[in-house]
Amino acid sequence: MKKRYNIQYLLALMFTLALVGCSNDDFLTTQSDEAKVVSFSIGTDMPQVVSKARDGYSDWTENDPQSFGAFGMYDRNFANIDKFFNNQEVTRSDSKWTYTPLKYWADYTWCQAFDFFGYMPYMDADTSEPQAARNGVKFEQGGEGHENEYTLSFPVTLGNAVTSTASEVPLICHAPVHKTVVGDVINYEMDQVLTGFSLKFMLGTKMTALRDFVIKEVKIKGAENEMPYSGTVSRTYTYDPSNDSWSSGDVTWDIVKNTTATEFTVPFVDHDETGSIYDNGTLRIGYSDPVETVADARQWGNPFYAIPSADFHPDIEVKYDVTVKDEDGTYITTRSNIVSTIHFTEGYFKAYTAAGAVAKVNPIVVQIVPDYLYVLADADQRASWLIVE
Repeated sequence: MKKRYNIQYLLALMFTLALVGCSNDDFLTTQSDEAKVVSFSIGTDMPQVVSKARDGYSDWTENDPQSFGAFGMYDRNFANIDKFFNNQEVTRSDSKWTYTPLKYWADYTWCQAFDFFGYMPYMDADTSEPQAARNGVKFEQGGEGHENEYTLSFPVTLGNAVTSTASEVPLICHAPVHKTVVGDVINYEMDQVLTGFSLKFMLGTKMTALRDFVIKEVKIKGAENEMPYSGTVSRTYTYDPSNDSWSSGDVTWDIVKNTTATEFTVPFVDHDETGSIYDNGTLRIGYSDPVETVADARQWGNPFYAIPSADFHPDIEVKYDVTVKDEDGTYITTRSNIVSTIHFTEGYFKAYTAAGAVAKVNPIVVQIVPDYLYVLADADQRASWLIVE
């Protein structure tokens, strides 16, 4: 029995050494079945306030898109995407990203390098057609003299011209994931392709005395052809063979305008843990909570997102009440359901089409400036208006 044990041990040792001796270009193949699968992880862009530095990437959450499309080639041969990953749908299931049929690193140990591209959420494409002829998602190699350039593009159609639902916000990979080791997890970093806005409110100076303004509803509106809602987003990636690295171009848009009017109600969000400012679906500012500076402006709702375009010039419609406190400290409503509207002229958001405008949250600060003091007469129904700070 002792002799039999030694033979088994030697055979096991010889098998291990054989694996090491056959490795090619320092490739490593992992031994567990799960590790052999070409697997993915996602980090999504964290939009930054326009005045702050980039926040970076965070682990995927349930608020992010539930799927993504993966393109992958090996040995930087564009023709290999049809044999590897060609707009492969990858979905979230049981806390993992999965797809079918699975691919295994063991089948690609002879390859020298791998490059992966991707976008979110996944959408169908007719993979039976050549890349250039396809509608929808495309992944294309540059022509003569530009063979090291690869462009990923896909159409985007928002359910409305704006959205505040993070899972509807499309993303595109920040850079290709470049791998030279078999067995590694493919860690994508995804950039948002829309630009964000936050709505904040403040009062004009000396308007806080004795009264409160209770904001009840905020809508984003747009007339015909004023609110782009669909287009094609693209990004070009360039490989530099001199240092075996990739660079990423800007996110670009080919815009298609909206052809009908749009209306989007910005959902109420309580941003105050004490409950004194945000109460029962309303935002109260004024005598109870003086807000007279941009820095102290109170936010309504979460950020909303839109296609970055000079054609984006919405109306912001605000419904609010005006209240005062009587001697007993009880609020009395002096004006109810006043509706005021801000109209942004064409080109107001022109700067947001510039490079780097996506994935930012740009604050729109709204100042409430009544023409004169409120009285209890119907004539002052039109007295209050809003301007943008």
